[in-house]
Amino acid sequence: MIFPSDSSLRDEAKTDESDVGLYLHIPFCVKRCHFCAFYLVMQEEKRIERFLSALEVEFALYAAQQDFSGRPVSTIYVGGGTPTALSPTQLARVLKRVTKMFPLSKDCEVTVEATPESVTSAYLETLIDAGVTRLSMGIQTFVREERVRLGLSSPLEEATAGIGLVKQAGFPNFNLDVIYGIPGQALSSWDDTLQQACAWEPTHLSCYALSLEEGTRLEAAFRRGELKLIETDREKVFQETTTERLTGAGYGQYEIANWAKPGRACRHNQRYWQGQDYVGMGPSAQSYLSGCRFGNVANLDLYCRRLENGDLPVAEREQLSMSQQEKERVIFGLRMLEGVPITWLEKLEHNPTWEASLATLIEEQFVVRTSSRLALTVKGRQFADMVGAQLL
Repeated sequence: MIFPSDSSLRDEAKTDESDVGLYLHIPFCVKRCHFCAFYLVMQEEKRIERFLSALEVEFALYAAQQDFSGRPVSTIYVGGGTPTALSPTQLARVLKRVTKMFPLSKDCEVTVEATPESVTSAYLETLIDAGVTRLSMGIQTFVREERVRLGLSSPLEEATAGIGLVKQAGFPNFNLDVIYGIPGQALSSWDDTLQQACAWEPTHLSCYALSLEEGTRLEAAFRRGELKLIETDREKVFQETTTERLTGAGYGQYEIANWAKPGRACRHNQRYWQGQDYVGMGPSAQSYLSGCRFGNVANLDLYCRRLENGDLPVAEREQLSMSQQEKERVIFGLRMLEGVPITWLEKLEHNPTWEASLATLIEEQFVVRTSSRLALTVKGRQFADMVGAQLL
């Protein structure tokens, strides 16, 4: 069973019978980049085949779940790791199995993450034939020295060649990930990366500030005093440059780190920010379904063993109260530039602690409240994590 048996919690949980999203975590990579903290294992054919068999069992178990069965799937996101560490045949097998096991909406958004060195024209053609509508490629930077500092797998020439193949393949929606705040990065080099990214005319750009995650090589170097994080005032200048460059290139910012051409926002990620249901499959994948948050074991061997025994590989679960659900919907929703409707606050207004925290954030100009919406200010977007912690 996925959900708690406590009837009082189940009665309090939302019972939304609308559409749902799927996240599939493919845990394989050829190497770990210096900034990556996602769960992954090194690519090995025997482990891949065992994983694929286990993943198909997980599909079948969820397809039989009462709270999930029959709900149309409107977004699928295949992340990792590196999904394209699988062969074209293997990844197409995964996508075809999903189509067979779950009812997909007619306009289902299907995103696959890829690294530039892992794709070929034939691979990309296979993805399109398998129903992939959106490709997301982690370029991170177009500056050679910065690619070395991040420990990226491909040299610059190989990275740009990979983008060229994606453009030739004709994906209707194509995202590039880029990072600022890289140690030693000058503002001019960040602007150069933005200019080169825009020159490829992707329909979507994700611009992330580098964060030092525990267990990564960059975090270890920081603890040894070998590198410094970008300062707050300096980060603000980088963000202003991003806004100027991308707005001028025809992109609209719709979330703190995400920009898109009109009609090309990532619908799957919007699920997370708007408190909608999604189910994660694969080791370490996280889910939110009917007010219950749960996650899979972050261990490939244990994940496979659980499924080989016919059990879902869930490691932890938490049934959120209605108050927690309402708070989190507001906190995640504030990441969107449009903010959240005032109606989302109605069930929280009787909470004096919440009201006091919100009043302080408004007074200190981290958020702004109008007659219809609550949204982060420019200042608030820079300190979004702090705002969320205050409201939680």
